[in-house]
Amino acid sequence: MHRSNRGFTLIEIMIVIAIIGIVITIGYPSLTEYMKKARRTEIASLLSEQAQILERHYSKSNAYTNATGLSSGNDFYTINLVPTDQSFILTAVRRSGSSMATDKCGDFTINNTGKRDIVNAAADVTAKDCWGR
Repeated sequence: MHRSNRGFTLIEIMIVIAIIGIVITIGYPSLTEYMKKARRTEIASLLSEQAQILERHYSKSNAYTNATGLSSGNDFYTINLVPTDQSFILTAVRRSGSSMATDKCGDFTINNTGKRDIVNAAADVTAKDCWGR
C-alpha cells in the first residue's frame, strides 16, 4: 500500500504556532515603542509649529494673547496655551485613555524663549530623549 503525505501533522502546526507566538512576544514591545516614538515626534513638531504661530502673532501685535489659528492637539495629546502679553507656555498633555496616557516621556512643554521640556515623565528620561534633539 502506498501512503501519501497530503497535509501537516498536528505537531508541525503546533511548532509553527509556537514560533509565531515567540516572534509576536518579542516584536510587540518594539513595535509599541516605535509607534510611541512616532507620536512623540508628531506632537513635538506640532508644538514647534504652534510656537511659530504665536511668534508671528507677537511680531504683529506685540503680545502673545489673542492669537488665532492654534491647534487644540491630536488624538493622543491636548495642547494647552498659557499666554501673557510678553510670554507663553504651550503644554501638550497626554489624553487619558489613549495609547500615550502612560508614556514614559510625560507631557511636553515649550515657551516663548524656545525652551523645550517635559513634565510628569519617568525619572530616567530627559527632555533631549523625548524631544529628539
